[in-house]
Amino acid sequence: MKLICSLAALMFVVTTANANIYDDCNTALGANDLDRVKKLAATLQRFTSISPIDQPVANLCVSTALGKVVVFRGVKGFVNLAEEKIAQAAEAARLELEATAKAEAEAKDKAERLELEKIKSKLTATIAQLEKRTSCVRAKRSQTNAELEAINMRFEQSNKSLILDDTHKACTELYSSDKSAAMLNQTCVEAFQRMGHPNLVFSETEQKSIFKAELSGLVALETSLEEELMEARVKLLEAEGVVTKEDFNQQLADDLEAKSCAEFGYEGVYLD
Repeated sequence: MKLICSLAALMFVVTTANANIYDDCNTALGANDLDRVKKLAATLQRFTSISPIDQPVANLCVSTALGKVVVFRGVKGFVNLAEEKIAQAAEAARLELEATAKAEAEAKDKAERLELEKIKSKLTATIAQLEKRTSCVRAKRSQTNAELEAINMRFEQSNKSLILDDTHKACTELYSSDKSAAMLNQTCVEAFQRMGHPNLVFSETEQKSIFKAELSGLVALETSLEEELMEARVKLLEAEGVVTKEDFNQQLADDLEAKSCAEFGYEGVYLD
């Protein structure tokens, strides 16, 4: 109890002393006693706590002693008001610059993402179109090839039929006069088989040439489309950040080398 009473008494004395210093400083200011103001201000500058009621007098006392406007800011002590405003303005400007830079960076990032999405969307659409067109070209090539094979088959059948008919007729006539000659003569038969019968008139020769030319064009077009498709796929992979074009080409080269039959002496031959 005695200790508590002593502490209470001490706090009262300090509080009273602090209260007196504000009155003393106010009196010194009124008397224009600058030396007294400076001594009191020096004491005030050591304070870490001043009540809001006493702060106006304390600010005036210390400002007069220092010859510049200061305000009490708690643990910071007495702060130069002009410098504080400059610091606050500088901090506000810094924060504004940071906010502006952040906003610009976010806007740029958003614009880049949108542009990337546009590129990816366009490439995806291009790939889909190229894939469909390539499939259509393959289907048309297969159809043309089938028609060409049908023509070749009809040609062979017609040629063989004529050879068979005429050979049978000639052999029948020869057989009646020279049985051995008819049975052993194969030269004319082989020539007809290879070059066509002299009397063969094939109505689809022109159509066959047209189909051959179309087939050749389709093969060239398919090759071109596959190259475009490959290029579009590489660009899409690059846009998605999966691989670079160099990486993709290196992978293709590695795959091609793995499928090569050159080690067995078959240059230019590759496994499927």
